[in-house]
Amino acid sequence: MHDTIVAIATAHGVSSISIIRLSGKDALRIARKISSPKTFSNGIIPPREAILTSLYNTEEELIDQAILIYFAAPKSFTGEDVVEFQCHGGIVVAQEVLDTSTAFGARLAEPGEFSKRAFFNGKIDLTKAEATAKLIEAKSVDAAKILARQLKGELKNFVDESRDALLKALAYSEVMIDYAEEDIPD
Repeated sequence: MHDTIVAIATAHGVSSISIIRLSGKDALRIARKISSPKTFSNGIIPPREAILTSLYNTEEELIDQAILIYFAAPKSFTGEDVVEFQCHGGIVVAQEVLDTSTAFGARLAEPGEFSKRAFFNGKIDLTKAEATAKLIEAKSVDAAKILARQLKGELKNFVDESRDALLKALAYSEVMIDYAEEDIPD
């Protein structure tokens, strides 16, 4: 998981905006190569600030003008450096940003790999990772509401509380077995 991954984060097809997400140790380096150097003073990309910049391919031809947002590790979804390019929608522009990112050293992310990295970096637990995957596929409002509550940690809290109650019951049972003949207060 030391490599940098890239993927289109929005649904494929024609839309007004496409988001391409980079995550990993070289995300910032790749973003600097793709974006206009004039955009950033002293080559510094400030974290969590939306910046309008021009994007260029490997031949330094203009791809698009886009919004760039940098999320510095560990304050990102994956816990790694993350850069998002919010460019004009459609298939061609997003694909060209994706291709340029891979040409500069990123590799295509596998399905669910951003969530996998968030899990391995302690940013989400397994219940939240599963809820994220199911929320994307939710087919009803009720299902989406339940999964949104799971994303907030309700299932994890329920499991933790149930586990604590079971451990107390187990401890009480073992004490009663070990000291059954003695007077033990309620």
